[in-house]
Amino acid sequence: MLHSILLLLLLLAFIVFPDDAAAFTAAPLTRYPGRPSLSDVSLQAKKAKKSKPKGGGGGFGAKPATAPSVASISADKHALEAQWDTFASVTDLEIAPPGDPDDEDYEHFIVADVFVRIGPGEDEEGTGWYRTGKAMAAGDAADIRKALTLQKGLIFWTASHMWPQLASKGKAAATRMELGYAPPSMTMADETDGVLDEEEGEDVMVSQRVDVKGVSAKEVGFRPDFNPPGFTYKRRERAAMKKKKSALEEIADAS
Repeated sequence: MLHSILLLLLLLAFIVFPDDAAAFTAAPLTRYPGRPSLSDVSLQAKKAKKSKPKGGGGGFGAKPATAPSVASISADKHALEAQWDTFASVTDLEIAPPGDPDDEDYEHFIVADVFVRIGPGEDEEGTGWYRTGKAMAAGDAADIRKALTLQKGLIFWTASHMWPQLASKGKAAATRMELGYAPPSMTMADETDGVLDEEEGEDVMVSQRVDVKGVSAKEVGFRPDFNPPGFTYKRRERAAMKKKKSALEEIADAS
């Protein structure tokens, strides 16, 4: 009897107060009033982590947390071959484009000498500039700063293999590596060289990161002044020199 009365009262509640009666229905266990479900929380966490700015961290060419994300060229042997190949094919190992800019077959490019050093730390001294090679930017709108930005990690990687004095400083010092550049010259380094003297170092400008949107890896190149130990790459240069012999290659042959 009592059971029948309770059922009748509950039925009347649904009819007379439908909104209030709905409050008796069970909510999903994974959802709380005003909060996303547990599955939604998981997805949001993944998105937040994915979009979270990455810190500078260690390693060569590390970016500060506030730096804009830009494209870069890999820092490894394959990338060095590719960029060396591009440098040789575009420049024919010249430091300035030959011919008249008004000629139809004129191809514009810019070359710069590049240097690497380790900046001073909180309790450590830095190093002087080590001459490392030459960088190239091609095209009518060639900008050597963009070539340096794209290839910064690769140049650091190469310099650390060319100069044991840099690599021996360790990983902490690698985060303080700086890239420098100067107008192109016929001067090339060899394994027996040390840092530039103070007077030479005054001509080196510290490279700053610039926007590289729209720049192709095929429009920039890099050639180290000498092969890092255990690395040889002359294929493209031999092909280029079948066409012509540049003063730059003559210096390389004599070294």
